[in-house]
Amino acid sequence: MVGESGCGKSTLAKALMMLAPPTAGTIWFERSPLTGRSEAVLRAMRPRLQMVFQDPVSSLNPRQTMQKIVETPLEVHGLGTAAERRERAHQMLAAVGLDADQVGQRRPHELSGGQCQRVSIARALVLQPSLLVCDEPVSALDVSVQAQVVNLLEQAKKDFALTMVFISHDLLVVKSISDRVMVMYLGKVCEIGAADEVYSRPAHPYTRMLLDAIPDPQRPRALATPDNGETPSPMNMPGACRFHTRCVQATALCAREEPVLQACGDDHFVACHHPQSDWISGSGE
Repeated sequence: MVGESGCGKSTLAKALMMLAPPTAGTIWFERSPLTGRSEAVLRAMRPRLQMVFQDPVSSLNPRQTMQKIVETPLEVHGLGTAAERRERAHQMLAAVGLDADQVGQRRPHELSGGQCQRVSIARALVLQPSLLVCDEPVSALDVSVQAQVVNLLEQAKKDFALTMVFISHDLLVVKSISDRVMVMYLGKVCEIGAADEVYSRPAHPYTRMLLDAIPDPQRPRALATPDNGETPSPMNMPGACRFHTRCVQATALCAREEPVLQACGDDHFVACHHPQSDWISGSGE
């Protein structure tokens, strides 16, 4: 899930986890609705839905040791004996590349940001979830550590057969880890599809603008999609197509009617009155 800061990525992530219940619509998980469920039902389902938060330090209990932090989800859900929980936490710390004997008795302030994020991942995986939501898990880390954490998540996806929702504003990171990509703008989905398709054939002008913002010394500046103005305030969003105030391809139709998602390829959908294929063929009006 990609988009500018403030477009609603983290809010959507919290809604998926039912940490901020949606005001409208329905969230489905494993063919069952999450919305409208009692807290007891949600509690029983939560082990299968876990989240890794953006700030690796503030998301951990500063008074607990790393060993205890990873044990706690098992304790909360009444899984295993105390000895079994300790052993499972020890295994998970090792699985994320940490020496449990060295870091297990330390507290968050005694570790680096990258180490704390590894502990956050271990805590999320200890319950063996089927869905892992990662809310900008590397944005608060040094560049030198980001690749290590992304590689760890990629390996965890394979080892634990995870479905992962990876949220970021870094399109290069998203490209390296994602099978499908969803682009958001001011709370709306403007494009969604297979990662290779979206990156090679972006259909929405906003997606094209984001991709053109990635530094590329081989691309002439004249070919970059122009950014026609600032992002409007979420408190005063444009009507109809929310991107029309910045789009150089906008027409009167864009200011009058809100576009809906429509197929523009195999497993590729775009919400635009004049998608990229129209511009190429010259049929956009």
